Amino acid sequence: MMTDWVKGVVAANTHWTDNLFSLRIEANVEPFDAGQYTWLALDSKTEQEAESSGQPYSILSSPSEQTLEFFFYTHIEGDLSQYLSQLNPGEQLWVKRQPAGNLTLSSICEANVLCLLATGTGVAPFISMLKTAEPWQRFEQVVLAYAVREVDDLRYRNLFDALSAKHGKRFRLIPFVSRESPAALKLPDAIHGRIPACLESGEFETVLGTTLAPENSQIMLCGNPGMVKDAIAVLVKRGFNDNRRSDSNTNPDLPGQLTYEAYW
Repeated sequence: MMTDWVKGVVAANTHWTDNLFSLRIEANVEPFDAGQYTWLALDSKTEQEAESSGQPYSILSSPSEQTLEFFFYTHIEGDLSQYLSQLNPGEQLWVKRQPAGNLTLSSICEANVLCLLATGTGVAPFISMLKTAEPWQRFEQVVLAYAVREVDDLRYRNLFDALSAKHGKRFRLIPFVSRESPAALKLPDAIHGRIPACLESGEFETVLGTTLAPENSQIMLCGNPGMVKDAIAVLVKRGFNDNRRSDSNTNPDLPGQLTYEAYW
């Protein structure tokens, strides 16, 4: 009889800053789509205990990678993340066997521009997508707006550099830094501020050099619920529509352009 949870083994625990860390976990989970999440739980004696302590986390690794990778912000994501931050290679935890979630490229329509808006560890599902071939097969331009509090919080720079080298101007990374000057990033497109305000003022599109419109863009959002809510409010005023599955079922001939998931 197949169980809902499997035991996972920590392969690596990388501490980026005092608050940010990544776990790589070996676990025999079902196949998943880039952008989906699964649940992690404390190492305990029974699945029932795992169910009561588990929390969902987006998978950062691509579906083709041999280990699962997750990205955490210790002080925002709760007691479980603090526990996970202390795990060493070889230690065990519970992982839910079947990943879930609709923040996937298969849930959105074709467009010229795929715009990914993320705050903090909400970048994880988008990194999973960017590691696959699908965005580069379906969209002319792929934009990642990655918002952090401080310069040191901007992680996975090596991956973004590799994507730029491989795809050239088809890939744009636009970092947002809210609490200090982004000059230390030494990236020409870095913006000091927050995503919703820069969408409303037009600064984001000025830096991007492209106007985002419902007829040419699909926008995906993930991270801080405040960012997701406020950015959607700005975009709805400009004619963008929600792409939730319930809306698509109601009016399948008019799918939306906004697909999102809010953390915590």
